[in-house]
Amino acid sequence: MKQTLAFILCLLFGLPNCFAADAALMTIPVDSPAFVYSPGNWTGDTGRAGKVFRQTWNPGAYFRVTWESKNPQPVAKLRLDISTHQPRFKTSPLAYSIDGIWKSNIPPVGEIVIEGITGAGRHELAVYLQQTSTAVERWGSEGKSGLNVLRITGLSVDADSAPVPATPERKWAIITGDSITEGGASELAGYSHLVGQALRTLHYEYCQNACGWSGWINKGDNPPGDVPGYYMIRNSTNGVGGQYDDAASRWNKIDGNNHSLLDSRGHISAYGQADQEPSLIMINYGTNDILHKSNPSDVAASITQCLAALRASAPNAQIIIIIPFGQYCARELKDSVDARKKASPADTKIAIIDLGAGVAKNLEAPNGLMGGLHPNDRGHANFAAAIIPQMTKLIEN
Repeated sequence: MKQTLAFILCLLFGLPNCFAADAALMTIPVDSPAFVYSPGNWTGDTGRAGKVFRQTWNPGAYFRVTWESKNPQPVAKLRLDISTHQPRFKTSPLAYSIDGIWKSNIPPVGEIVIEGITGAGRHELAVYLQQTSTAVERWGSEGKSGLNVLRITGLSVDADSAPVPATPERKWAIITGDSITEGGASELAGYSHLVGQALRTLHYEYCQNACGWSGWINKGDNPPGDVPGYYMIRNSTNGVGGQYDDAASRWNKIDGNNHSLLDSRGHISAYGQADQEPSLIMINYGTNDILHKSNPSDVAASITQCLAALRASAPNAQIIIIIPFGQYCARELKDSVDARKKASPADTKIAIIDLGAGVAKNLEAPNGLMGGLHPNDRGHANFAAAIIPQMTKLIEN
């Protein structure tokens, strides 16, 4: 009876999508070749894959899904599993682009109706984890998923639709850092997202792999933080030696629930298979190591030894160290890169991008035009504009 009444109202008032809303739907599963996921960001119900769900905790992580619809008033509904969400933290909003039209600040509820789809034909939906509202309980532990995660279970579309297989780009980049890299403002305005979008125009996929509070050895997320430091070294002397603690490091992991970023050969892998190493690794770390007074010798040792580990796990990647915008750890970073170059002169794919002391002075100024410790949208845009051409020159050489 309710459906009949709705049908009559649609006829009388010409309401849009009434017929499509009542039409039967089919669900494109998360393991469909129509889905393309940002590399290095996602796990599933079976390791880094599976048929039931895909999940991530990384702001800026994305996926795309493409399908053909015969319906002139098509319907699409994104399905999420929100069973891990807890009232003690705000869940993280999403942003999406449907056929190039953007919408942001979408609450992560169990069913998200995708608005703005028009016409029969091919449609592409790109969804981003827009930001983390509460930086807690994202990492997880052995045998236990993080709770503050985005978990998708499929996309429901018109029943007569056909998924369109897509292939991720072969080249991909990792963009790693702290809260400044994690996303900046809430509208995907951070420099990392802008750099990532520039990489997309160069036919790269990319992975935003950042975490607030984190550093080379400083833990991430709200103190006391459960996200490990990037490359943990303890008990070094004058920046040399010390003991590497793999359990307390995250450079080679996706999360704390036994999901490795490495393949069976110990190489960084986009989706878990062999021969999927990144073409670019970009790191912006050091701010929190200084602000939280990490042991200076251990930080220096971490940088040097991490560069060696990254080279071993990504033999052909261009490695770019971004000097933090506030010039934190600038000397240690430059010394470590110099030491790496001297120790391995054949390794020409390691470089520094330094926006200079002027940027740091601007960020330190009261009511600075570019923001403060955390740059504002203007700051992120300007810094991305300075980074992108330098990055492009390095990866195209």
